[in-house]
Amino acid sequence: MPKKIAVCSADSSPSSPVDGRFGRCKCFMLWDPETRQYESLANTGPEAEHGAGTGAVQALVQNNVGMVISQRVGPKAYAALKEAGIKVFAGAGGKTVEAARQSYEAGELHELLTPNA
Repeated sequence: MPKKIAVCSADSSPSSPVDGRFGRCKCFMLWDPETRQYESLANTGPEAEHGAGTGAVQALVQNNVGMVISQRVGPKAYAALKEAGIKVFAGAGGKTVEAARQSYEAGELHELLTPNA
C-alpha cells in the first residue's frame, strides 16, 4: 500500500495555503495516491506547550504517511520523522496545498537532510 503525502496546511482544503510550520500548522492535508483524494487531519500542535512536532509525527505515522511537505522542521521533530522513515520536502512556500503536491510530483521540491527551524 503506497504511503500518503502530508502537506502542512493553514486550513482544511486543498486550496489552502501551505503552512510553513510543521508542529504548529493548523492541520495536515493527507493525499492518498491510491484514491487520489485528500483528507484533513487536525493537528493538536498549536495547543501544545511542548512537543508539538513530535506529537504531530505520531499522528502522521498512525495515518500511513511516508513524506511531508513543510518549510520549517525543528530538530526534535526532524529526528522523530527520520526515525519513523518519513521524508521531509521543502520549497513550497507561497503555494497552495494542491500546488505543493503537484510541485513534489514534478520533482521541484528539495528534500530536507537536516532540521531547519
